[in-house]
Amino acid sequence: MLTVPGAGDGQRLDVVLAQGVSMSRRRIRRVIEDGGVYLNRHRCRTAGRTVRTGDRLRIVCLDGETLVPFRPEQILWSQDSLILVHKQSGQYAQEALHRSRGTLPAELALHLGLKADDVRPVHRLDRGTSGLMLFATDPATLQHLQRHWASSVQKSYLGVADPAPDWQHRRIDLPIGTRRDAQGRYAVDPAGRACDSEAGIIERRDGRALVRLIPHTGRTHQLRVHMAALGCPLLGDSRYGGRPHPRLMLHAHTLSLEPPAWPEAMEWHADPKEDWIW
Repeated sequence: MLTVPGAGDGQRLDVVLAQGVSMSRRRIRRVIEDGGVYLNRHRCRTAGRTVRTGDRLRIVCLDGETLVPFRPEQILWSQDSLILVHKQSGQYAQEALHRSRGTLPAELALHLGLKADDVRPVHRLDRGTSGLMLFATDPATLQHLQRHWASSVQKSYLGVADPAPDWQHRRIDLPIGTRRDAQGRYAVDPAGRACDSEAGIIERRDGRALVRLIPHTGRTHQLRVHMAALGCPLLGDSRYGGRPHPRLMLHAHTLSLEPPAWPEAMEWHADPKEDWIW
């Protein structure tokens, strides 16, 4: 965090940052373009923005971060203002604290010739999770879908549990707390929000298990927290105790819309890509 000193009053944002942090102006401008600079708690993408004495600046960047590029063939279906994408593990589903450029909404907008803010995710997938994800280009459509999401949308996931659980099918109704810890983790909490997941074993192999997961509620990290709480975290989920792996082994496999969320019933499925190795 940096407070603009009196000598910085009226100067450009990138100039003041270059004077206050050990980074070149070129690097700072790149971070600004990526969406990693905040002026008075608001993201600022303009390197030439004039700052004033007392303004609060924050710069967030991950050096060496490798982005998984968006490819047009990831678009599986589109109709009116709705777009279905097969997200790849490692792609940002929405803006992050340090990044706006390079995220799926930004890349979709660029591909479609729209403004960056015109493409919004209808629901969320963690960066490491792959699979089916919907985006909307019209605010009214977005609000309508989100209003009916809980009652008119069904999803299922594939996950790899390591170690394999000793049960074949399980309904998991462990409540999850509303606050993250210092490592960004949620935890089961008797005083937390009600959560309901369903898990069924599809295949067992070498002490691991391919599991079909159905979230009946939509809490952040719900499936990851529930599997970890049962002692069988997802492979590659280092945040929740999973064993190291090249990717998080969680994939949004099926998605269905029903009226009134969408005028007609729709259902899609997308198998994992070549990085799904267990």
